[in-house]
Amino acid sequence: MKTNNIEIRSIVNHIVLSVNDIFHKHDVSVYIMGSLARGGFSEIASDIDLGIILKGSLDDAKEKIELIISDARKNFPSVKNNISVFWGSIESINGVIEGGRYPPFDRLDLIDHALLLSGQDRREKLVRPTKKELDIASSRFSLGYLASQERIEEFHDCSRIAKKGVVYTTKLILFPARFIYGEKTGKIAGNEESSLYYQNNYKGPDAELIKNGYRWRLNSLPEDLDIVTDYLQKGLPSLYTNYINIYIQRMEQYEEITLKNKLIQWRNKILAK
Repeated sequence: MKTNNIEIRSIVNHIVLSVNDIFHKHDVSVYIMGSLARGGFSEIASDIDLGIILKGSLDDAKEKIELIISDARKNFPSVKNNISVFWGSIESINGVIEGGRYPPFDRLDLIDHALLLSGQDRREKLVRPTKKELDIASSRFSLGYLASQERIEEFHDCSRIAKKGVVYTTKLILFPARFIYGEKTGKIAGNEESSLYYQNNYKGPDAELIKNGYRWRLNSLPEDLDIVTDYLQKGLPSLYTNYINIYIQRMEQYEEITLKNKLIQWRNKILAK
């Protein structure tokens, strides 16, 4: 686990023990995922990502996992990082049956980067998502998470973004770099690698925003939020235009016309004066 923070390590260990207790040790494999596995974990902004592979029925699994997370929160109130747990059986992760929570992006992260914490490593049975699956899932996620009316309005008043804090602000900045990296390479990378990729391939205020967004994610936002607002106002339009245009072209190639049209509408709303 790539952090020396005692509280972070302790809450992860607490969750692993709880999972083994509730699901029975011989029935479950537990992994650390995301930046705690790949590196680049930010104590002030990164999610704590865990993956679970279960044997047998998934009945009540969601409710049990929610209770485990709630219990961990109560026992470690000083840990403010979001806790995200991905779960499913081999069959559900591979799409043979319904159930579980493993979007293609996170399935690939599990296969390529996760570190086994407990149980038997079962990843050799997992099917890698295709590039098409990843691209379509990224488009759907973007439209669902980043394209709300509230977020579109924030593009035209960036001070609202800065006031929401380091996690909200830096995710908004760095998600496009990660999705562009994924579309161009078919691989998963953390914020450091994807932000460097963006800076090496694009120049201008958008690249400056990416550079500062990564720095802020590690060190927090400047006290003077006007600085953040200024970078956002200058860099967000071109950053998101680059990002959305790439996926518009890809959805056209896949003949995913509905997604393509929704991406065009999103881009036009962002650029509208």
